[in-house]
Amino acid sequence: MKYIISSQYGRNIAVGLLDKDTAAEDINLSHNIHNIHVNNNYYNGILSFPSYARFLRYLINKEYLRVWAPNKSFREILSESKQSVRKIIKEQIIFDNYIPQIYQHEKAQAHVYRVHRYQTNKNDNE
Repeated sequence: MKYIISSQYGRNIAVGLLDKDTAAEDINLSHNIHNIHVNNNYYNGILSFPSYARFLRYLINKEYLRVWAPNKSFREILSESKQSVRKIIKEQIIFDNYIPQIYQHEKAQAHVYRVHRYQTNKNDNE
């Protein structure tokens, strides 16, 4: 598995990168092509896409660059890219709503209180 997708509030989706080997490539390519923000705190990075369609467009662009050849027409390359993306969707994507779980974990961690001790003089108690 390469990607784990969680829908955030509204239309946005968060795409967690599970494959350590291709995470840097996905981060750089998504930022350069679609100006996508990355959060490096979880998984191997989380990409924030405005919609699922934009994520699919990113995958098509990525596969287009991978299968491009000078002797092929645009239509042939695009067709191969779309077939590769269909295969990726079936085999390498997990749909799991993990964003609320992360939010609840962070919220629980924010309510941890620290207990401080202070020293009193023995004379104060007398």
